[in-house]
Amino acid sequence: TRVYVMLNRLYSSHWPVWRCFRLVFTSSPTESNVHTETCAATQMTVPSLMSPKLESWLTCLETGNKLGIIDLDSRVFGRQPRLDIIQRVVVWQLAKRRAGTARVKVRSEVRGGGKKPWPQKGFGKARQGSIRAPQWRGGGVVHGPRGPVSYDYTLPKKVRSLGLCAALSVKYSQGDLFVVDSLSLQSHKTKHLLSILNKHQWESVLFVNGGETVDLNMSLASHNIEQVDVLPSVGINVYSIILRNTLVLTIGAVRLLEERLSG
Repeated sequence: TRVYVMLNRLYSSHWPVWRCFRLVFTSSPTESNVHTETCAATQMTVPSLMSPKLESWLTCLETGNKLGIIDLDSRVFGRQPRLDIIQRVVVWQLAKRRAGTARVKVRSEVRGGGKKPWPQKGFGKARQGSIRAPQWRGGGVVHGPRGPVSYDYTLPKKVRSLGLCAALSVKYSQGDLFVVDSLSLQSHKTKHLLSILNKHQWESVLFVNGGETVDLNMSLASHNIEQVDVLPSVGINVYSIILRNTLVLTIGAVRLLEERLSG
């Protein structure tokens, strides 16, 4: 019962979190070499924390050929999915990016309405003092937003790191995490990137490049494609991960994430 109550709260707060864990409950890892265990309480398959190492195929982005197998740090990609932590991080990210500039005019700020529209008595009408009162069309607004307001608040660094590790582990356990050699493209044409996406059968995908920059051809080619995002490893976040169905990391991004989150 407590699990269903938590899922209902997650669904009411934001839909990408629910979509992410709906896939966890219904999907299983596609890689045969992923060591997993089943949680009896929730009946979902997660990477085992007792596994000595996690492995993934290293794929060439352009051709789709398998280049080898790389080891992944279980402290980053082998965490159990924490619904509560991911929900906290997503709510924090959405609150942090709110502008808070919504503002309405009260009756004293609306132009006009300085004269009493008709006398108090004798006309048979309801008494009115101004045509800019809240009950009038074009009048002031009562109890509306009075920005600018800041909705930002601080979230502990350990919670943010745990949420990122949980999101990466969810993608790995579902078989939706792929490691490629590089995101460098030979052409900046959108048609060229679309052919690569069709070859890998990727529709909704997030590309993460190692370092602080992104390849120029990849950035230009993905600009006009819906549900395709490209980020450097320093900009990876929980909301962007669960917003897309597939996560593609370069080997450089994997090592940077392991160095950053394994501590």
